[in-house]
Amino acid sequence: MKIEFAEGELQATVPCKVNLFLEVLGKRPDGYHELDSVMLALSLCDRLTLRPDRSGEFRLELTFEDGEPLTDSDPAWNIPTDGNNLVIRAMEMLRNRLGLLPNLGGKIRLHKRIPSMAGLGGGSADAAAALLVSLLAHQLTPDATEAAWGILLDCAGKLGSDINFFLEGANTDDYWIARCRGRGERVEPLPGDLHDWSFVVVHPPVGCGTADVFSKVRVVTSQTRSPERLITSLGCSDAQETGKELYNALEYPAEQVTDWISRAGRWIDRYDQFGQALSGSGSARFCLCRSWEQAERVVMELKSQGTVRAYAVRPWCQPHPKGFTQIAAGRSP
Repeated sequence: MKIEFAEGELQATVPCKVNLFLEVLGKRPDGYHELDSVMLALSLCDRLTLRPDRSGEFRLELTFEDGEPLTDSDPAWNIPTDGNNLVIRAMEMLRNRLGLLPNLGGKIRLHKRIPSMAGLGGGSADAAAALLVSLLAHQLTPDATEAAWGILLDCAGKLGSDINFFLEGANTDDYWIARCRGRGERVEPLPGDLHDWSFVVVHPPVGCGTADVFSKVRVVTSQTRSPERLITSLGCSDAQETGKELYNALEYPAEQVTDWISRAGRWIDRYDQFGQALSGSGSARFCLCRSWEQAERVVMELKSQGTVRAYAVRPWCQPHPKGFTQIAAGRSP
């Protein structure tokens, strides 16, 4: 994510994610499912700003770039602003775990572009941003900040399955692409220089509840797939081969929740793209396009129907925030 400091405020810009590959390996004793996934961050971004104070209370205000629902039941922007929001939960958890500034609070502004209940990781991305700016608000020394990083990552793993990806998923070329296992919290960055890749993300006017989709999963262990061929194509920066290997085991379960999953897939199939898949548990789909020009054309045509959101996006490229001690040392007091 991108961190900026200005006039007493900390600002983080965070991307969405898509799952280039997602396999469900079985149910764990803790009730979660064991996953094997390859995630990629894309340039559809939220922006979180914190003006810290010593009130002991975090106050969240939401704004939307595209806040109009597509239908009366469209849940894209139905996002809580109270303690149920992951942003506030993340900041409070880190404050309590660090135990350094018990009165730390502040005004939070969250500008949303990533729709909710879409499988795009918007809530997780926002929580990652919240953890990072909250840690910086403690104004720790570089050495103390480095030690606190482990506490931050532990908080991320406890709060949600995808949050660690937004904190640890950058590869050596600064693209955020990683293999995520366990519940998604075990993150292994993958090689790949994706500078000329283009995607379209399509979000219909319905949401998919994660629990609803997973409740319809029927795992047959002997038939599970491996992402190795996908990982090889990413390492070669081969978009065409990557498109052939896109896969999401939650596609069929999500289709049982809403017919928008297959309907959006048929619309995307009209275009000569490299491949498409569902992201996460849905309801958003994405496709890997042959060019940026094609991505823009597809978005224009899909949006003209007035029934879905569509975004032309590129792979997110940003240095890893683990160079965090340098960020902390260079910030204004």
